[in-house]
Parts: sequence; structure tokens; C-alpha cells
Amino acid sequence: MSGSARALGFVLLLGAVLAPPAATDACAPAPARNVVVEIASESAVIVWDAKTKTQHFIRRAAFRATANDGAKGDDFGFLVPTPTQPVLAEVDDKAFDDLARVTAPKTETVKRGGDGGGCRLGCGGATMAPGGARPVEVLDEKHVAGYDAKVLRANDPDALTAWLTERGYEVRPALTRWLKPYVEKGWIVTAFKVSRAPGAPASYAVGTSAVRMSFATDAPFFPYREPDDMREAKTKRLLRVFVLADARMAGKLGAGEWPGNVAWAGKLPADAVAALPPLLKVPGYTPTAETWLTEFEDAASPRPGTADVTFAPDEDQRPVERPARIVYAARPDAGGRAGFVVFAAALVAAYLLMRRYW
Repeated sequence: MSGSARALGFVLLLGAVLAPPAATDACAPAPARNVVVEIASESAVIVWDAKTKTQHFIRRAAFRATANDGAKGDDFGFLVPTPTQPVLAEVDDKAFDDLARVTAPKTETVKRGGDGGGCRLGCGGATMAPGGARPVEVLDEKHVAGYDAKVLRANDPDALTAWLTERGYEVRPALTRWLKPYVEKGWIVTAFKVSRAPGAPASYAVGTSAVRMSFATDAPFFPYREPDDMREAKTKRLLRVFVLADARMAGKLGAGEWPGNVAWAGKLPADAVAALPPLLKVPGYTPTAETWLTEFEDAASPRPGTADVTFAPDEDQRPVERPARIVYAARPDAGGRAGFVVFAAALVAAYLLMRRYW
């Protein structure tokens, strides 16, 4: 290789190594035959009122439904268990965006060469299919946030299965097994139906607004348990759960460990305290400067959906923040990368010239 070629390679290498780097950002559906229903995205907000033992559960999800071999996938639904009868209401989606801004990593700009170098509700779901049934008590019916919801109580899982089947929910054995412990404990099951828009393609994402379920419970929980035939995820999924309470919270999967990690924990800033009440629309609830927000991220795949997740005050009450994003900027007096490369090229050319005539 000639001296000129070596010099050019040296200059290009210098430019690549020393150039400033670019800034970078670091319900379980139960499909009918030949219909696949997946969660495209999912997040939840849990507002826990310890004084009244009331949980306000707000969830947002987008579903992707695919119909194969001529199957009809026009409608599908999912089931959500709660210890007591819930009150349903629509919530402004912006609440999720505001909470995400609170927990977002801080951005630090560093001068180059200067001073410093993340249902699925865990619930059971069902697609709609044709289907005489045993009686089940309907406690409430409501159209809310893009769903047709029915709040149900039954004392026999087979009776509930028959009721769902008669009304178009195709309930397979795995879903009946999933229902059994909730029915035996006397829990309420809310059936949500999501409808495909007319003329929508066979595979698409279904968007709905956020819906709030408010109910009495001894401890806040996330319905994480899934039917045993739905635990193997076909796609990667990230679950984000925001918990608003009077302390930093910790999550537990049944009696074991939950793979959800605390991504952020701290007291609500003043702007969030003011902005959240009209978005969450929780009657009688007003966060204060002493309200803690804990954000959990669960990227487990497959998920260990054998139990529900319960929350309690964490033994560790220290705040947690995401690592800051570092954005590098050239020093104002440095002349930029192009100027440096030209300067380096001149130095190398001078060196080769001196070497030639040495």
C-alpha cells in the first residue's frame, strides 16, 4: 500500500473515531378456529385508595386480529375478573402519555471535548361465535370506550361457560379451566366485546379508548393470570403498569417473584398532580404532592401467567429514575468534525512530504 493510501485511510479512521456520535433513544384473547387475536400494545394504570380499599384499574390496549382460511373474525372479546362488582367508565388516553412523561429519562447535553464525557390484562378472552344456556346473573350492561361490556356473576364455571357460548363467545377447555378459580372464589367476571370496523382488512390492529374499572378489594392487583394454552407469546410484548399510591409499591406473582421491574419510582411532580384528576376521572380522587408513582416494566416472553400480581408498599422507599440520555454536542469553538478532518489531513500530508524529502 502506498504512503498516500495509508494517509487517506488514517484520515478516514480519525474522522470516524473522533466524530461526535448521533443522539439516540435508548385478558388473554381466546381466538375462534382459524382466527388469531394478539395484543399489539398494552399498558395499565392502577390507582390505589388504601383508606377506602378501592382500586381504580385503567387499561389501554390495541388488538391485532387475523382471520385465516375464510374464518370470520369480525368480533372478538375478552374477560376480566375482579373480586367485587366494578363500576365502568371511559378515561382520557392522555393520562398514559402524561405519566410516561413523568417517568421518561432525563436528557443531559454534553459538549464534545468539554466538561463531561417498558388485556393483555392477564384475563381470559374469547372470539365471537354462534352458539341454550344455564342462567347467569347479569349485574350490569354498558357500552363504554368502544366496548360492549356485561358484568356477570355465576356460582358454577360450567353455567358461565354455557352462557358465554350461547352469546357467541367460543369458550374452549383452557378458558373454562381459567374461569374456575375465579368463580369458586365468588369473583365477578366482566365480558368485553370489541367489534371490527366495517370493511376492515382481515389483519389489522383494533384500537379502543382507555376504560376504568373501579371496585373494592383488600389489596391492589393486576389480572396477570392467563389460560394455560395462551402463555407462549408469538410476538415480543412489553407490559407497562403505573401504580399511584401513598408509597413506592412492589409487585408479587402469587407467592413468588414477578419479572416486572421498577423502571421509575418517585413522588408526583406538581404539574402531574394538577393535570391527572380531569384525565383519570376518578370520583373523589385527587393526588397530592405526597402521592407516589411506581412504574413497572415486564418484558417476559413467555410470561409466567400462572397467578395474578398483587401490590404492596415496598420495603425500599428510595426513588428510582431511568438512566439519563446523553446527547453529545460539538464545542462551539471546535470548528466541527469537517474542520477537524481537514486539519488532520493537512498534518498527515505534511508528515508524508517531510518523510519523502528526509
